[in-house]
Amino acid sequence: MIIPAWVITGLLDAGKTTLINRLAEEELKEQEILVIQFENGDVPLKESERIRHLSYTKSQIEETPFEVSERICEELEKNPVDLILIEWNGMEHFHTLEQMFLQFRTKPLVSIEKVIYAAAGEALESRIADSGTISMSQVAASDCAYLRTDGTAKLKREGRVRLKVRSDLPVFTDDHWDRFINKLLRYDLKPQLWLLSVSAAAVLYLLVKPVLGPAGYPLDVFLTVFLGVFLQAMPFLAIGVLLSSAIQVYVSPDWIQRKFPKKMIPAQLFAVFAGFCLPVCDCASIPVFKSLVKKGVPMSAAVTFMLVSPVINPVVILSTWYAFNGNAKMVGVRCGLGILCAVLTGITYLLFPPKKVFAGGMLAGKAEGWEDYTLLSGNPERSSRFFQLMRHAQNEFFSVGKYLLTGIFVSTLFQQLQPAMVRSGTGISMGASILFMMAMAFVLSLCSSSDAVVARALAGSFPLGAVMGFLVFGPMMDIKNVAMLLSGFRKTFIVRLMATVFVICFTAVFLFAAFDSGGIRL
Repeated sequence: MIIPAWVITGLLDAGKTTLINRLAEEELKEQEILVIQFENGDVPLKESERIRHLSYTKSQIEETPFEVSERICEELEKNPVDLILIEWNGMEHFHTLEQMFLQFRTKPLVSIEKVIYAAAGEALESRIADSGTISMSQVAASDCAYLRTDGTAKLKREGRVRLKVRSDLPVFTDDHWDRFINKLLRYDLKPQLWLLSVSAAAVLYLLVKPVLGPAGYPLDVFLTVFLGVFLQAMPFLAIGVLLSSAIQVYVSPDWIQRKFPKKMIPAQLFAVFAGFCLPVCDCASIPVFKSLVKKGVPMSAAVTFMLVSPVINPVVILSTWYAFNGNAKMVGVRCGLGILCAVLTGITYLLFPPKKVFAGGMLAGKAEGWEDYTLLSGNPERSSRFFQLMRHAQNEFFSVGKYLLTGIFVSTLFQQLQPAMVRSGTGISMGASILFMMAMAFVLSLCSSSDAVVARALAGSFPLGAVMGFLVFGPMMDIKNVAMLLSGFRKTFIVRLMATVFVICFTAVFLFAAFDSGGIRL
């Protein structure tokens, strides 16, 4: 039997033991619980017949982590429980816990289901800043945060802001206990299960197909098109994720920052060159963009690099060439429009530099080190780096894969339902088609290494100009990019960036379409 575990982490005096006591007494009354403490504070743990207790020191998990996990496994095999509550040491990197509980010996016994970051509102900014990447690793791994504010409205407001280094991290306070418990008791579908769910749905359809008979909707055609696009896109997504992860692991952001020229024109040219040479997707380009701005790289060049790298890197070029059957003109136009729009957007920041860029508090001070949580601390040997690469690539693949599946589903649905509604010449103008496809690219949030396959599937229902709007605007700006930008930049900066990219991309693509799409035919 696999026993679920909840991890409560956070700095010393954040109220971790107090939170465990309240959970055990108020919400988990019927559960047999094992509490494992890797840190002992001033508040004692309330034990009872249904609550057992194990305690280990910081030196034990630093010197003999696998011996500790072995003892935990032996205890669970002798005396299994319904739930494990783990109080993690606030000054220990979260990857140490992952190494202990995700190894072959422990993984069949323990499943980490929830990670809660406990924090106290007072002096939160300075305390997290002092702990550096240790706190970053804990916040990054958390499913939600519980903020102890002692009823002070100012601390609630400031604490919420300073924990929003992850824009998607839910933050609960003392007066939202019921919502906090609902979050803990609700289990979301993990990203790794998305592909399994799709496979299960396909098998289920094959089983019920004989019962359905000659149904009105051509499900056979839908599945054939869906699986065809899916199988074409997966290899490029895998290649893009592997290369992007390799850069995250092996190429230091400091190296990129040192290579960037400080003058405007050389910096713009180097930004385009770096965007071609570094095969990073749009997800990876934003952390690099933060680092560049913090290190004094001209804002115009940093913006150009962030926007151009997901459009013109070799993986995107290869996937576009493959998706459009070796049409070199399509590849050239996509790269050319991508470079033009990125450079023009960068120049606007040279002509009208923003007064304020970063959000206040800890967000600006720690944005450049945020990506460090994905890497293991300690041994920098090649074998260790390789495992870092594979784990990073695995997480990235399943995280981005669900966006790709959604995009393929929507594109296939458009082909099968009423393509005549959106085909050029049947009542919808070219400008409206471009706007619609740009909006779709923003909502679907596809990975740039595989979006060309989805665009090719839509080419039969939309004019070429609209498809080009999908290919150029989507990698530069979509929902997940905006969410990542919100983790460190002011909203005024993000709104200006979105508006500028949108206007420039629409204008460039509309002019391209107005001149008969350059004579390109698919």
